[in-house]
Amino acid sequence: MTVSEFARWQDVPAAGIELLRSAAGGNPHSLVADPGTCRWTENLNDPMNLALGMIETSAVAYLIHPEHGGTGIAPGRYAVRRQRERATDRTGIRGNRMIAD
Repeated sequence: MTVSEFARWQDVPAAGIELLRSAAGGNPHSLVADPGTCRWTENLNDPMNLALGMIETSAVAYLIHPEHGGTGIAPGRYAVRRQRERATDRTGIRGNRMIAD
C-alpha cells in the first residue's frame, strides 16, 4: 500500500475526525490529537481495498471508540484498515467478509 502522489493531507483538528461509523449509524471511530501534531489522508493505493486512510503523527494521537475507549497511537505513519474475517455462507462456501462494528 502506498500514499497516492496526489494525496491531500488534512490536519486533524482538536475536535477530531470521524474515520468510520458502523452501517447501523452507531459506534463512531474518531481520531483525535493535539493541534499541529497529526494529519490524515484517504488517498491511498491499496490493492486489497481494505484501507480507510493513513495517519501521520509526530505526537501521541488517539483512536476513540465509545464502547472500547481510547487507543494511543505512537508517533509514526500508519495505515488504518477495515477488519475482515473468514466466514462460511449458507451454501457452505468459505470466504472473507467485512466486520460490521
